[in-house]
Amino acid sequence: MENDWLTLWKELSETFLKPGPEPDRGMVERFRAQDRGRALPPDGLLDHVLETLDPGTTVLDIGAGTGRWTIPIARVAGRVTALEPASGMEEMLRANMVEAGTDNIDIVAAGWQEAQVERHDVTVAAHSLYTCPDLAGVVRFMERHARRTCFVELRILPADGVIVELAERIHGSPHDSPDAVVAWNALYSMGICANVLVEADAEYRTDATFDEALARAKSHLALDGPTAHDDLIRRTLSERLTRTDAGYVWPDGRRAALLWWRPSAADAAGPD
Repeated sequence: MENDWLTLWKELSETFLKPGPEPDRGMVERFRAQDRGRALPPDGLLDHVLETLDPGTTVLDIGAGTGRWTIPIARVAGRVTALEPASGMEEMLRANMVEAGTDNIDIVAAGWQEAQVERHDVTVAAHSLYTCPDLAGVVRFMERHARRTCFVELRILPADGVIVELAERIHGSPHDSPDAVVAWNALYSMGICANVLVEADAEYRTDATFDEALARAKSHLALDGPTAHDDLIRRTLSERLTRTDAGYVWPDGRRAALLWWRPSAADAAGPD
């Protein structure tokens, strides 16, 4: 059992999910072209958050990205402040706001460490904390800026998945990256007993070739180039993946989990 979940989160964040470069203009245009005209799939976790909002609610969205949560939240809440430090993501967010016709979103081009913002009713962070080693810092920031509720959405891996098995055998830990399990335990170690809601339906990846599946596994496991673990990974993939006409199907169902809690009384009663 892990005995220092905050340290584990920090190590996973720094080792396995290092931040990449900001999207350049060409990448922004490609993302925009891919998203144009494509409806977003149902999101039960977002729906749960939306049910807690009303036209009088103010929301602080940390790491808003292109607005996957920001814009639906803005349609229900009274005002949304979106923190987004990456200029390429901010550009896409502004374009998506124009397309959606939302005028109640204020964008702050800064991360949570630098942002000077007032207290809101609700704080949210949807898939935006993976490359944040200081989980305790961002959680306390969320609590200081939330009167009512803090929401965090993160991926959650199946306990019997291929990546979990390989990570345990290769790295001695079942966690290949920061995830909802590590986050929940880290929050608990901070005195926060978060509520949890997990997506009901899972999405299963398919790789067209075995080499692509191998590359995916090694990427998850933070292994570059040929390694002493390659034979183990190949054997495990051969045993666990299902060969179909479309390619190699992973049994690791992709799901997300929503963690939420009320900020401590001291934080909730602090100055606006």
